[in-house]
Amino acid sequence: MVIFIGVLVLAVVVVIILLSQSRKKSSTRSSEESLRKAPPPPPVAESNSEVWPLVSCLEKSIPPSYKASVKQRVLNEHPGMTEREYEWRWLELQRFYVMCAVLDRVPMFSKAVDEVWHEMLMYTRDYQAFSDKYLGRMLHHTPNPAASVPIPGERAWFDFVYVELFGWSPYSERFWGRFFRHPLPREELEAYRNASDPPAQGGRFNAWTYDRLPEAREAIQSVKEALQYRMERVDEELAENVRKPVNFKNSEVLLTSVVFFSMTDPNNFSDYLAQEKAIKKDSSGSSCSGSGCSSGSDDLRDHHSDSGHGTDHHAGSCGSDGGGSSDSGGSSCSSCGGGCSS
Repeated sequence: MVIFIGVLVLAVVVVIILLSQSRKKSSTRSSEESLRKAPPPPPVAESNSEVWPLVSCLEKSIPPSYKASVKQRVLNEHPGMTEREYEWRWLELQRFYVMCAVLDRVPMFSKAVDEVWHEMLMYTRDYQAFSDKYLGRMLHHTPNPAASVPIPGERAWFDFVYVELFGWSPYSERFWGRFFRHPLPREELEAYRNASDPPAQGGRFNAWTYDRLPEAREAIQSVKEALQYRMERVDEELAENVRKPVNFKNSEVLLTSVVFFSMTDPNNFSDYLAQEKAIKKDSSGSSCSGSGCSSGSDDLRDHHSDSGHGTDHHAGSCGSDGGGSSDSGGSSCSSCGGGCSS
């Protein structure tokens, strides 16, 4: 009887392992298939956006020979990886570096992107030179012991600032996992309510780069001003008892809705965003190219145009939500900051 029970338990364990492996292979095949059909990645950011000077600084900090060496090493280490998948990974790593100059601390939420970062670190002298030229000091790769359970506040700010700077697309979400699962902390948003001058330093943003790197200061200030404006919009919608629906095809409307639900119903935030994304995905007849599909202007974009700020930021997306196929990474950037030398 004991032997029978032991055999039965072993059989159950084997079945569970096989099912788990099958799910992982299925998920991997699905991800690879989506990337094979992906269009060429877009630029890191739009050339007329406030973040473009920082992006230009980043690109000038990576010599072509270093970039080529990293690509060759990654493809050698991952024989099954296609050129298109690498191009998307490289895009997302560059965007991560931009985020490191904008936010005070940026956990690495993508295992796939982190793998490319690891390979860059193998060229120690080149990486040091890149860090010095881009930020003025070392951009460290720091292990994150709580990688499987990201701090909600950090992930919420990552999502918000990423979409503010680069827009949203289902292909990017393949690497970073589902966006907007966590609300922005309400007490932090309150700092931007009816403020005549949004806080310039401290909090979630990188005070070091704000002080030392004009390109980063411009990007940080543009995010803060847009956030302040959205807080004003939320107050208007609350006073009028109306609100715009979530719209994943238009990142400006989307981010205003993110602020709205973060302020009004943070406990159900994820449900609102997930539900509206499903509705848009099922009902959308739009076609996509590049990193998203544009869908006209709204009040915020008009506001930016009037004040000399802003861009369409790829205007969101349509299609799959990416399924959150990428794991939360096991690292983050720290000691980000410095000055960009030309």
